[in-house]
Amino acid sequence: MKKLLLMALMAVSTMAYAEDYQYLTMRYNSVEKSISLETIRKITFESGNVVVATSNGNESFPQSQMEKMFFSITPTAVKSVTTETDSREKGVYDLSGRRVTNPQKGIYIVDGKKVVIK
Repeated sequence: MKKLLLMALMAVSTMAYAEDYQYLTMRYNSVEKSISLETIRKITFESGNVVVATSNGNESFPQSQMEKMFFSITPTAVKSVTTETDSREKGVYDLSGRRVTNPQKGIYIVDGKKVVIK
């Protein structure tokens, strides 16, 4: 499970640089180690260890003691949210979504709501 999570994080690492992520932080055995993404060349799993190859050499972390692996980021915020008006067409539709001009007995969607005609 940990290996799958770490592999998913590795896949994100190439995208992370483009998103202004600055560090990869590993927490193992209650110790945190941060590595600048600019220096990371490759992350591999070898003999029960997570090995991070950097421009400064290799760093090895025991996979069995790995508690957390995450990217630190520059905070961003949502400035505004806009919504569009309801684009659904008004009318009568059957349950297959076909427009109906003369509804008979049955269940229909009328102006977005379910209606039973007896």
